[in-house]
Amino acid sequence: MNRPTLDATTRLLLVAAPDAPAARGIARSLEETGCRVQAVEDSRAALDAFRHAAPDLVLIDLALADGSAVDLCRALRARPEGRRTPILMLHAADGSAADFAEACLAGATEFLEATGAGALIGHRLRTALELAADPGGGDVARAPSPAQPLPHDTESVQEVVFSAIDRTRGTDRHVAVLLVLLGDDEVELDESFEAHLQNALQAYVDRERLTPGRARVRLCRDDEGRFVIVAGDLTRIHDAAKLGRAVQDHVADARGGDRSGLCIGVATSPEDGKDANALLSAAEVAARRAREDGTGGLQFRNSSTNQWVFERLTLERSLEQAVENGELRVFYQPKVDIQSRQVVGMEALVRWQHPELGMVSPAQFIPLAEESGQIVQIGQWVLEEACRQCQAWIDEGYEPVRMAVNLSPMQFRQPDLLQVVRDTLRRTKLDPRHLELEVTESMLMQDLHQTIDTLRQLKDEGIYLSIDDFGTGYSSLSYLKGFPIDALKIDRSFVREITQNSDDAAIATSIILLGQNLNLKVIAEGVETESQLSFLRILQCDEIQGYLFSPPVPAEDVETFLDRR
Repeated sequence: MNRPTLDATTRLLLVAAPDAPAARGIARSLEETGCRVQAVEDSRAALDAFRHAAPDLVLIDLALADGSAVDLCRALRARPEGRRTPILMLHAADGSAADFAEACLAGATEFLEATGAGALIGHRLRTALELAADPGGGDVARAPSPAQPLPHDTESVQEVVFSAIDRTRGTDRHVAVLLVLLGDDEVELDESFEAHLQNALQAYVDRERLTPGRARVRLCRDDEGRFVIVAGDLTRIHDAAKLGRAVQDHVADARGGDRSGLCIGVATSPEDGKDANALLSAAEVAARRAREDGTGGLQFRNSSTNQWVFERLTLERSLEQAVENGELRVFYQPKVDIQSRQVVGMEALVRWQHPELGMVSPAQFIPLAEESGQIVQIGQWVLEEACRQCQAWIDEGYEPVRMAVNLSPMQFRQPDLLQVVRDTLRRTKLDPRHLELEVTESMLMQDLHQTIDTLRQLKDEGIYLSIDDFGTGYSSLSYLKGFPIDALKIDRSFVREITQNSDDAAIATSIILLGQNLNLKVIAEGVETESQLSFLRILQCDEIQGYLFSPPVPAEDVETFLDRR
């Protein structure tokens, strides 16, 4: 997907009184972005403009004279075309936290301080466009587990496939069509076999928390009486393979363990076609190829997709055993005081030493762990190992350093997070003041009230809290006043070209000034050159982390960085 840009083709709707402080403050910054701005003064004019102009972005002054800003946000979200449009709320520096919370619940995407730096505002607008263009992690993950049985279809299979495809248009979701064949054409696909399939699908949607229904998972028969499974709104292509494998396993168990002869062909949209007939034909080709190997199995229409999917599924299964088999390791990267160059902390980073594949890149297995839910188990193991190691260094006579551990979004939402952290500190005997937990800003905005409650509970334990990858998400800078945090980490993407790119320099400068004004420490990630270090020192950044000082290293190599008491 191409990165969205802000230029003369970008339509932006500004809803603010011409003399309002927010409108005056934002005007100059909007001119710098190059957007095509349409300005209106009230909610009625905004709704009319939204209906006729279909803007890419909407900016609403939270202090509209008639107090209708939140109602307007809610009304725009109620429109079909407004469900994905980024809606940003403009506010003054002394905005009310209660107003922010109400607007957040009404569907606001982002909050912008009108007097912010032009480069930072432009970055926030681009980020909002990116989120709208790449809405991964949508409603499938949030859907409740079904209580009702899978529906019986009266529509033709072509109609079912068409409806599923139509639902995904304009999104990054996939539709999968799975055609079920038996090894012997003479075997009757009777009601008992249909019941096995229904039960298999029901078990799958229960386990994966998907929603059965018109655009989710449906069992149909084609014109020849063969069974076709239609799955819509899939976030990952290999979820179709997991569905097919689950069906094969369940049906085989129901047939006394007989796994031979049940062949499934898989076609996905848009990869194998964008209309129902093309997708059904592709699934049939794949099913017949699966049957030709004589043992039964599952095949995708595209052979390269087939290879990629099963390599990924194999890696996912291997990851399930990685913790038990002792294949995961924790490496540590020092955090360094920018003035003294003394080590003041460590960040724990997980690595996977696969017995056959060697060192697997975190960029490859961390997203996989997040998708599959294994990240919770892995994250808890890393927390335990990092705390244990930190206390071991203290017991060996080294000066204590703060140990930073990343929390994944799934970990942060766990209801027992506080108890897990408490138990880990108790078992490892680590003082809470030596533990730092890092969360990303996008995580913090998913449930504002719960987020603040969780952070305060962790802070009450004496734990140091920081926001990782700051500047890449979509949280409001003003929310920082309500978050009990200690530090901000400037994302490495802004540090990489900080001495050449004026926008990156402006964003880094804004974050450092913000941290200073809020009495927060600021850490720059990804520092690799002396020129970057010098620039950050001039800006009075507090700490750095990066290859200039050290890459992540095993625990046995860390002791050279630590000072003896």
